[in-house]
Amino acid sequence: MELILSALNSAKFMESLWNGPIGIKIIILMGLFFLLNSLKITIFNMHITGSRGRGAAVHKFTFTLAFIVLAYTLPGFNSPVPFIVFYIAQCAYLYVNLSYYNFYHYFLHLAQSWALLFESLDVVLHFAVPKNPNLLLIFIDLPIFIYIAGGFIQNTAYLSQLHAFKGMGIAACLLIILAVETIKFLRGSSIVQLIKRYPDSEEQVVEKYGTLVNILVDMAVFKTEKDRIGRFTYGKKVLANKESRGKLNIVAIQVESMDANAVNARHNGSYVMPFLHSLIGKSVYYPYVLGYHKAGGTSDAEFSIINSLEPLSNFPSIKLASYDFHNSVAKTFTENSYHTAVFHGNWASYYNRDTAFARMGFEDFFDMERMGMKDVGWGAPDHQVFEYAAAKMKEERTPFFYYIITMSSHCLFTNVLNYYRNHQYNDIKDRTVRDYYNSLSYVDQSIRDFVEKIRSVDGETCIAIWGDHAPGIKSRLYNQASLDMEKRHLEFVPFFMITPDHRVHREREKAASFLDIAPTLLEAAGIPYEYRTDGESLLSPSGLKEPIPYRGDCYDRKGLYAKAAELFPPFQE
Repeated sequence: MELILSALNSAKFMESLWNGPIGIKIIILMGLFFLLNSLKITIFNMHITGSRGRGAAVHKFTFTLAFIVLAYTLPGFNSPVPFIVFYIAQCAYLYVNLSYYNFYHYFLHLAQSWALLFESLDVVLHFAVPKNPNLLLIFIDLPIFIYIAGGFIQNTAYLSQLHAFKGMGIAACLLIILAVETIKFLRGSSIVQLIKRYPDSEEQVVEKYGTLVNILVDMAVFKTEKDRIGRFTYGKKVLANKESRGKLNIVAIQVESMDANAVNARHNGSYVMPFLHSLIGKSVYYPYVLGYHKAGGTSDAEFSIINSLEPLSNFPSIKLASYDFHNSVAKTFTENSYHTAVFHGNWASYYNRDTAFARMGFEDFFDMERMGMKDVGWGAPDHQVFEYAAAKMKEERTPFFYYIITMSSHCLFTNVLNYYRNHQYNDIKDRTVRDYYNSLSYVDQSIRDFVEKIRSVDGETCIAIWGDHAPGIKSRLYNQASLDMEKRHLEFVPFFMITPDHRVHREREKAASFLDIAPTLLEAAGIPYEYRTDGESLLSPSGLKEPIPYRGDCYDRKGLYAKAAELFPPFQE
């Protein structure tokens, strides 16, 4: 009985407190809002940094709470407008950053955002932004925000009462920030000390100070494009002094959103990509090729492959206006009297490919407009691009290097529905997986027709096929070929090479990377070259001894293969 009376008395006290002076009410509301808002940002920050543990959470929450109180109180409370505008801006900022992280698994930077503005708008207009339930995190404090904002607008007394506590709140926050920063300095992890080690310390900056501070630090450290170019790490020099045989044509096919699991995917006992799956036993096949999917999105695939370089994490490498791409494999082919050309069913200006490919040494770039094709869904259908490339091959009088980038299977995998439907997948309830399988089926048939056409008329062509990145699908029916190691998100794609001598190799021990593809193409062509790379030729599988670099770490090929094989087996007969 005493407990019940005590509870009733407490309830009455809270009711009287709530219905008492208006200042008490708004302080409680604002305090609750600050707590929820700080909790939201803390969860967001810990999610994108992979931080775990109670200590890290308490530290981040305390530091964030102090900054949040300052951010909302410094503009003043003379009007509800700053409060409302700041909240909307914060939600938009978190939405963009979390959406970016969900797909690229890294941090967004301001210079990168500006450079990719056109591409980002195009993705939004084509409804190609991947959806993720964790985006709902952004709105956990929305109800109380609406309540407070409505009170501010209807009752100006809220503002005047709250204004009286402004100085006290600011002083308390500054003391908390100063105390926390002093502790960090003594431990060697203050912002001043982290800046000296940046960008190697970038993850620590985000973990301890958040993405906004990281953006400011990035802008301060990388003031010019020259600073960014200076971050590239070139590999050792590789030489081949003479031709090993007659020059062979090289056709490279980069497939949109095809990861290592795609070629083994099955539905109702049938392979989704039967042609590519059949190549496992008929070509040089590497099941696990580590892709570089970073600040430049899809364009990082061709950048890293053509230049055998790891792309930047804070800026789209293909958009570096003053970079001369001196390590481009296309220039090596051109020096050996090859005709070099790129084919892509998108607009040439997308990712500045028109100017970048020219500086890489490609003589021709056939985009959708130059090939006379129409935009169907998003970009020209892949089969039309393959048909155009096949027709161009018939006109060639010299050896050629063709780089073909597919488009149809782009996320959210609805483009193909405009011109192809495989009703075999109608019973799949998960719409994303159903559309993805339909896209893969179409791409597989298009590649099959193209490869068969080449092989029927030309016996002197090597055909290399690989994916550009994972599709961003994590479902019970289909889980993309990716894994997390030491706070690194690693994505794997398959690699096939069809050679005129019908060479067959199934790699069963070692992983490869995009850096290995350029030296592989050069060896396949049988031409002399001088090239710098951290990669190795995949036509010499007995080698592959060098580790694979990625975001400041190096991975043992055998260890990486074993880890990937444990999660998604490479061969499914």
